[in-house]
Amino acid sequence: MRVPAKIAAVVVMTAILMVWAAAYPLAQLLPNEAFSDPFGPVYNGLNVLFTALAFGGVIITLFFQADEARIARREAVERSIYEMFQTFTSLEFQTVKDSAYRVLLTAVKDKSYAEFLASRLFVVEQQGFPSASALLVRSLDSKKKDLDGEALVGADRDDRLMLDNMLNFFNMLAQRESSGTVIKHCDFAYDWWRPVLWILAQLQLQRYQASPTIQHYCKNPLVSATLKTLDEAYGHAPLKTADDVWRYINDHPKLRDFNLDPEYKKLLPPTDM
Repeated sequence: MRVPAKIAAVVVMTAILMVWAAAYPLAQLLPNEAFSDPFGPVYNGLNVLFTALAFGGVIITLFFQADEARIARREAVERSIYEMFQTFTSLEFQTVKDSAYRVLLTAVKDKSYAEFLASRLFVVEQQGFPSASALLVRSLDSKKKDLDGEALVGADRDDRLMLDNMLNFFNMLAQRESSGTVIKHCDFAYDWWRPVLWILAQLQLQRYQASPTIQHYCKNPLVSATLKTLDEAYGHAPLKTADDVWRYINDHPKLRDFNLDPEYKKLLPPTDM
């Protein structure tokens, strides 16, 4: 149990004074030949007391510094909770979340779009917008239903930029030392984001591993690294291999409700198909 710094200070000072006060009576109980002059060697005037008090002062200072460090850490955690919560619940960020989730939902329903999306996370070897996905993209957003050609590609690009913002938000959450404590107070709907983000993360990882060019030119952290950190903070079972990821995705009830593209089933190991 943690002892408050003020109580610790009183205890230390009291102990010093008690030892100092008991020194002379104890010395009187010793044989006369033990000291030629009991008073002088035991007390050495007030110098002994002041030395002991100075030592006690050092100990008390350490207690107060430790207490201040704990207070500062608690305030930092509380500030993190407030700042992240304010960002996540703001009206402006709601637009970010809506756009990002719409892009990810398209990736759930269309594996070819998901592969396009994963490729756009790298600065090299990017795929072009899959024309076969145009109908689905328009169906998921009423603002795009009458768009075609470059207008549709541009509107989709705007949504993908919002996904970048969302990925940055989760990356900042994962990198905070206090993320575990922050999550206990506000979960940021991670259970909703986790399955759709793992689709993107795994496809991105596979592209990275398969391309020396991407490995040479692209040094940004992979989405999978962020998700692994958040999975640990939230207490999810780790997805250690590609097979684990694709089993999780194909078995997830919410993704099935979203009409997961059957093409993802082909990514399962043969024993699971």
